[in-house]
Amino acid sequence: MQVAKRRMTALMILVVATLSLTWFAVRAHAHVAAGHTVLTDWHWRWDVISVLVVFGALYTRGWVRLGKMGGEAKVCQLVFYALALGAIGCALLSPIDELASYLLIAHMVQHELLMMLAPPLILLANPVPILLWGLGGSPRLQAGNLLARHSVIRSARDFLGRMPIAWSLYVVNLWAWHYPAFYEAALRNEWIHDVEHILFFLTALFFWWPVIRPVSRPAPIQDGVRILYLFLAATQDALLSGLIALSTSILYPHYETALRLWDLTPREDQIGGGIVMFAVGSTTYLIAILFLVNALLGEGRRKRSIKRAQTQGAENVEGRV
Repeated sequence: MQVAKRRMTALMILVVATLSLTWFAVRAHAHVAAGHTVLTDWHWRWDVISVLVVFGALYTRGWVRLGKMGGEAKVCQLVFYALALGAIGCALLSPIDELASYLLIAHMVQHELLMMLAPPLILLANPVPILLWGLGGSPRLQAGNLLARHSVIRSARDFLGRMPIAWSLYVVNLWAWHYPAFYEAALRNEWIHDVEHILFFLTALFFWWPVIRPVSRPAPIQDGVRILYLFLAATQDALLSGLIALSTSILYPHYETALRLWDLTPREDQIGGGIVMFAVGSTTYLIAILFLVNALLGEGRRKRSIKRAQTQGAENVEGRV
């Protein structure tokens, strides 16, 4: 388990590094008009800040309580959760949010933060029990009852977390929002844009659930099945990013009329956006697959070692007889 956590940590570091390199590459080509502060403006949306503060405080309180009780409250979990909230804040509050109105590349970086970084980090932090312990006595009992086995919420979570359902919702949502008409609507209307981001985050959360498995399940999912699950996701991601990058026409007219703050033409921007989606998404899927392949091979080696030990033990018994 510890090895798996270290591997997932390495994965998250790589994703952060990829996004950071993309961001610095964009900044390196920036030629912002005099007096424009798009690269430094943070947007203090109090709805976003309130959610981050409340869930951050609940998690921290629950983590401290569990630690005092001798429960499972690991430092790495607290770090994962803090990084997840930081990724959400960076996507929705930092200059990236403003740049997304001018640059498809920045918009893709924003989406990758909400789908490829924040959700798996949150699941690695084992949020459900720790958040419950962050509540007071009576609210904790009430919330626990809502999440109890056979409850409506628990049944809905289990249903949405099934691989075929989670994969389908994630992929359909991803492709739907990149359909030009819906993408343009999100750029024109802030409410629609917020719904888009919420759906990206929630469907990604359910998508990563069966891969990371933050809670034990009665029937563990085999590594081979999870590998196929991720491979199919990587395939559709590569197809979508390729369609965006290789399209001979501008898919999203908004960026043709947006203020040009960069040396990039709309066509170059669209190519860059497709490359960001492919680089971050495919890299994340590929490394997760490699980790699972390694785990699968390790399990095979372990079974062979046990079988050899049993065979050797049987031979020793026969020899003594």
